[in-house]
Amino acid sequence: MEEKKKKKQFLEKPLYPGGSKALREFLKAHLQYPQDAMDQRIEGVVTIGYQVNDDGVVENPVVIKSLSPSCDAEALRLVQMLQYEKARNRGVRLKVNCKVNINFHLAPTPTPSTITYHMVSSGDKAKKKPAPQSGNNSGYTITIEY
Repeated sequence: MEEKKKKKQFLEKPLYPGGSKALREFLKAHLQYPQDAMDQRIEGVVTIGYQVNDDGVVENPVVIKSLSPSCDAEALRLVQMLQYEKARNRGVRLKVNCKVNINFHLAPTPTPSTITYHMVSSGDKAKKKPAPQSGNNSGYTITIEY
């Protein structure tokens, strides 16, 4: 009969409180889209590499994949705000290399739409038809913008 041995892990890595889902939510909540990137409609992903020491402090953040200078600066600011949990490693000093992708995506801009109807009365029935191109004054016009 074979016994399953429990794998022993002697060194703990510093973890983000709440896991990767909480990390994504933190980044999404604190992201401030740079105004110049917003004006130029720049979208994409910035990849940041960094180290986390055994006290949970982020050190040496570096841009691995760039998007624009202002987006890169915002991504670095976000990563420097991160605070990980301390790792308890019985006096052993440890640094962990990490990478994170920070998404810069703008919400789609709605295109304004207009529908114009020209109502013409013929007898006691009103007919709905598209607005005429010429100036026909025998009715009224309704314009709906949405």
